[in-house]
Amino acid sequence: MPKHAKLSASGAELWTNCPGSVHMAELFPETTSPAAEEGTLAHALAQTMIENARAGSISPQISAEYMVERDNVNAFYSVHKELAGSFDDMKKTLEPYVDYVIEEYEAIRKKDAAAELMTEQHVDFSDIVPGGFGTSDVVIIGDDTCEVIDLKYGKGVPISAIANPQIRLYTYGTMSAFDLSYDFSRVKMVIYQPRLDSVTSEELTADDLRSWGKAVIVPAAKRALSKSPKYTPGPWCKSHFCPAAGSCKARAAKMHEFEDMIERRRKDNAVLSGDDMGRALSAAREYTAWAKDLENEALELAQSGEAVTGWKVVESVAKRKYKSEEIVAATLVKAGYDPALIYEKKLLGVTKMTQLMGKKEFHEVLEEPGLVFKPEGAPTLAPESDKRPAIVTNVTADDFND
Repeated sequence: MPKHAKLSASGAELWTNCPGSVHMAELFPETTSPAAEEGTLAHALAQTMIENARAGSISPQISAEYMVERDNVNAFYSVHKELAGSFDDMKKTLEPYVDYVIEEYEAIRKKDAAAELMTEQHVDFSDIVPGGFGTSDVVIIGDDTCEVIDLKYGKGVPISAIANPQIRLYTYGTMSAFDLSYDFSRVKMVIYQPRLDSVTSEELTADDLRSWGKAVIVPAAKRALSKSPKYTPGPWCKSHFCPAAGSCKARAAKMHEFEDMIERRRKDNAVLSGDDMGRALSAAREYTAWAKDLENEALELAQSGEAVTGWKVVESVAKRKYKSEEIVAATLVKAGYDPALIYEKKLLGVTKMTQLMGKKEFHEVLEEPGLVFKPEGAPTLAPESDKRPAIVTNVTADDFND
């Protein structure tokens, strides 16, 4: 069995929107990143923590697994110091997620004493996606419910469970695996992002999920596997890490639509209207994201030895650093400098303090007494799809005459 499905659940947002992305991905070698490796380690540690919590005590076997995960995480952060992480930080970050999983499990167990909790469950959805398979982080089944919980350790982009094709496919595959043993009428899908304090969920009837699979996924998979798939660039190029995000000609052509739109508007009026600005802002955001992807891919191409016309690889500006802070400090003290003068001492910020104390203790010790507050944010533009409420800004000339 291949390590990754051609039409993967994790890539479903891409291939359901842009069928050509599947062919495009085959032109690029698989790569990883420190952030992706960190996520893999977090999933392994979370699995062990859930098993420990379910067992109620750490058996020798589970304890040994826990120690292995600890050593793996510490070894990783010793290499990737730029991530400024530690095993203790990761463990504390995952604790609320583990608590949530156990609470969900216990809630279903109250209805069905035979309820099951499984971690890293292999799932197969090949009846609607050729060769489709994946792994569900957490599966809870009992009563008439199939619940799938997906851990997202990244902190870059909030991800919603609502109409999310990845977790829907995981849940579809999970439901199919246990259909003979359970008569599911309800499914619950949860995406948990501990570093963004985000927990989103979607509940559907089992029949609705099956209908979605046949009505949406089956034709989307056929389009993606066709001999001449359509290339449809959009926000998914960036948000779901298409490997060709910078070099895709279809995306580049779409960027030129931005220039054409401005040129057409210029002929009508010298000043952009509010409608013009809204359209231009949407296009400009996509343009900016594309330009960054283009630059990254061009750099990789140039570093591989191929020419990028009009451009060359140079050394970026770097700031001076101490070779060893310990040796520098000892040298300064020996030279007569007071240690209090050569070190900065300041209170940890809210994020690092929460990691140090854990969310529960941070809330009890600092938030409940009112020692932490959130100031009002400055006005900023956001798309209408943004979940934050709009600020009322109906200011008129009369307001200044009161």
